[in-house]
Amino acid sequence: MAGGTSLWFSADAKSDPKQIFNGRLLYLLVTVAWAGCFYGFDSGNIGGILTLPSFERAFGLSSLDGAELDRRKGVIAAMLAAGASAGALLAWPTSDTLGRKWSVFLWGLVFVVGAAMQMVANYKVLLAGRFIGGLGVGASSMLSPQFLAENSPKSVRGSFVAVYNLMIVTSLMVAFFINYGVSLWKTDASNNTQWRTAMGIQLIPGVLMCLMIPFVPETPRYLINHGKSEKGLENLTKLRKLPADHVYVQTEYQEIEAQVRSEQEARSGHGVWAIIQDILLVASNRRRFFLAVMLFLFHKFTGTDSLNYYAPSIFGLLGVEGNSTTLLDTGVYGAVKVVTTLFYVGYLVDRIGRRRPLIVGALIQATSMLYLAIYIRFAPGKSADSVGGTPAGGIVGIIFIFLYAFGWSFGHSVACYVVAAEIFPTRIRSVCMAFCFFVNWIVDYGITQATPLMLSEMGWGTFLLYSLLTYAGVVFVYFCLPEMKGRSIESMDDLFQRPLWTMWRHAYPKEEDKVRHDVQEMMHEEVDIGKVTASHIEVARS
Repeated sequence: MAGGTSLWFSADAKSDPKQIFNGRLLYLLVTVAWAGCFYGFDSGNIGGILTLPSFERAFGLSSLDGAELDRRKGVIAAMLAAGASAGALLAWPTSDTLGRKWSVFLWGLVFVVGAAMQMVANYKVLLAGRFIGGLGVGASSMLSPQFLAENSPKSVRGSFVAVYNLMIVTSLMVAFFINYGVSLWKTDASNNTQWRTAMGIQLIPGVLMCLMIPFVPETPRYLINHGKSEKGLENLTKLRKLPADHVYVQTEYQEIEAQVRSEQEARSGHGVWAIIQDILLVASNRRRFFLAVMLFLFHKFTGTDSLNYYAPSIFGLLGVEGNSTTLLDTGVYGAVKVVTTLFYVGYLVDRIGRRRPLIVGALIQATSMLYLAIYIRFAPGKSADSVGGTPAGGIVGIIFIFLYAFGWSFGHSVACYVVAAEIFPTRIRSVCMAFCFFVNWIVDYGITQATPLMLSEMGWGTFLLYSLLTYAGVVFVYFCLPEMKGRSIESMDDLFQRPLWTMWRHAYPKEEDKVRHDVQEMMHEEVDIGKVTASHIEVARS
């Protein structure tokens, strides 16, 4: 199950009741995590598909050259991100009206329709399919981490949400190797089977998720926040497989209720105006919103989209020759991401936390990009020390790309998703996450469309820019990002009463910081009352 390895290492998980780690929770995790494949397969295969002769012929690219070819390829690759930016925003109203569960189902269907349209050998239909599929990708990228965070026990919440990212990098790797495999086919350029095989793989996870989601319970937090407390408690007991009066269930339930009461006392209702006021006028919410948006910006400014979509072209800049060779190197790049993300999910996120791995990983990414910039700037060209046509410095550059993947996978790859899913109060969570993922996808769109021109016009400067921005992100994270590991979602209200720039002083929680203070006091009072009552009964009996 998600975070299964974490159960062996996390002290918090070891102290939790064993019943909460059960088959129903595993089924929920697998179902919702399929959405990670939507983005992973597309970002992994489109860069390679764009280089296939059969694809170029089917969509009229073989007759183009120079800037027009770069522009056309950029439009095709970026159209999914354009749809995803809109989908992320549209997921907010559906999440708060249809509920988390049926929103996931709806946008999964939208993705399947878009993916099917991409199988048609027509340029305009392809663009429409990528935009519609992008709507599903963007919406699911917001809904899936939210759904996983709202249902998971807090001791494995990081691992739970990170499994969504694990599915992204796993499908990314699979797509890379599928591209490599189809590139070896001895087929005529007029045969569309080659590119359709690579493109069609993304239909599988979409269909599986839509078939499985009807059997997943709605999140207790959504139900309680919308006045259905009894149903929320019922779903909570189903997910935890514990009775309603168990102390674990009661603590979690009371925290959710306390946060809902606090929100309703400040401002009642779930209308747009009430939510906007909550975000802008409540200082703690404003801080959380700013932090999450900045994390997503720095997540994109590392240059990962340029590598994901155009890895074959970037390997070519390092001197790697041959389309099949660059696709194979791209596959190895994806494999490094998968192995490292497995380590992050299984060990780091719920034992070490979100903050330290992010800082270390980002430093590795920034340094790797800096090397690429320096090497490409001063590369001497081919020499006697070339390996298989690739210069020695280019071989080192390939190693640095693999190091970049290593740092990415336990740094920016996951942290922004996990943090955004766990820091917001329930009433504003959908809106805040929708905006965060809108920022994520609109920047993705810009970077994806601009990368071919950036590589041809700026060259080495592209990698230097990414390096400097990533170093700047490290500074921001150090001062402003507190550690979320072990804290309940509702206890974030207490944490963000402090100014954001002082978070580094309070980064790591004490035991009393892991549960809302008001709920702690209430639970202690109930325990004390129980002790007094038991004492009176004993005295009366004697």
